[in-house]
Amino acid sequence: MQKIDKNNIKIILVEPQLSENIGTAARAMLNFGLESLSIVAPKQNHLSLKSIRASAGANSVLENAKIYNNIEDAISNTSYVFACTVRKRDMVKPYCGPLELNNIFNSLKRKTNIGIMFGREKSGLTNKQVSFADMILQIPTNPKFSSLNLAQAVAIIASEINRIDQKYDERNYFKSNSVVAEKAEIIGFLNHLERALDASGFLRPKEKKDTMMINIRNIFARSMLNKQDVQTLRGIITSLLRWPTGHRDRKIMIETNKIADGNNKNKQQRN
Repeated sequence: MQKIDKNNIKIILVEPQLSENIGTAARAMLNFGLESLSIVAPKQNHLSLKSIRASAGANSVLENAKIYNNIEDAISNTSYVFACTVRKRDMVKPYCGPLELNNIFNSLKRKTNIGIMFGREKSGLTNKQVSFADMILQIPTNPKFSSLNLAQAVAIIASEINRIDQKYDERNYFKSNSVVAEKAEIIGFLNHLERALDASGFLRPKEKKDTMMINIRNIFARSMLNKQDVQTLRGIITSLLRWPTGHRDRKIMIETNKIADGNNKNKQQRN
């Protein structure tokens, strides 16, 4: 599967009515790595203060946008054009959904210039405008309420294009610098917790203690604790055992330290 060149894909807004929608569409584009915007006969200034504010920082997309008087000029340097619309058209033209974009893009040469047209907010693309497209691109919506905001439609399509290069099923987008806790650290925490629960009287009756601890261990086994998590949890246990006045009571502090460390005096073997 070939990678797509997003520089060769341009979003074409046909006769947009509100500058705010142009700004939010630009924002949606840049969210997913698309930067080429063409606007056909806009009703309002795409560089107005409302548009700039709505873009939430996607100023570059607006500033580099190309303005055209008609669709013919806007698509003149493209080789393949999609018309994004949900209305059924009385014309013979192939349809596709967003998930099919991957296969269609792969069938085209990598350097093919692609245009994706979106119509005006109130009525969408006209049949004449759709007739310039090679394919109709249809976003599945509720048949009883299918109208999408312009920026929402752009965001959906831009996201699907982004999906071609980015694996949306990966779970590592928000990787931190934290280090996963070692088993010894987790076992030490669980032993600390068990001693604390014993002291509080939670692990009763005695014959159910083993089963209760198995359930508790399984809860934390599913949590992928890191080193900081373990330290925080152990601190919470100690703080709760000292509540409400234990932090000022030396005897209570000695007892909570014993619970935290266990009875083994050898620090290297403390749990």
